[in-house]
Amino acid sequence: MPTELMLEKPPASKRLRTWLIVVTILSVVGFVAAIPAAFFGTYMSAFAADDPSAPPDAVWNFMVAVWSIFACYVALIVAGLIGGCLAYRNRRNRLSFWFSMLSAGPILLTILAVLAFVIMSFVWTASVQTPVPTIP
Repeated sequence: MPTELMLEKPPASKRLRTWLIVVTILSVVGFVAAIPAAFFGTYMSAFAADDPSAPPDAVWNFMVAVWSIFACYVALIVAGLIGGCLAYRNRRNRLSFWFSMLSAGPILLTILAVLAFVIMSFVWTASVQTPVPTIP
C-alpha cells in the first residue's frame, strides 16, 4: 500500500495551468513581434550593402546574425511551450514550470529591453530639452 502512494503523481496545479495560458498568449504576441523584427533587420542590411566601403561579407554576416537570432528565439519559445504542455499533461509540475520559463525568458527579456529603450529615450530627450542656464 505505501508503494502505491509513493508512485502516485501530484495533482495538476491550477496556478500552473493559468501560468501556461499566460505564457502561451505571450508567445503568440512574441511570434507576431518577431517576424516583422526579422524582416526589419534584413531590410537594414540592405542599407549596409548600399555603403560602397562595406565589404559584402559584412552584409551577409549581419543577415545571418539576424536570422540566427530569430531562429533561436522561435526555437526557444516552441520548445518551452511544447515541453511545458507535455510535462503538465504528465503531471510533472516543476518540470512544466521550468519549460514554460524557457519559453517566457526571451519574451520577458525583449519586453525589458524595449522598456529600457523607451525610458532611456525619455531621459535623453529630457536632458536635451532642458535650457542652458544663462549668467545674468
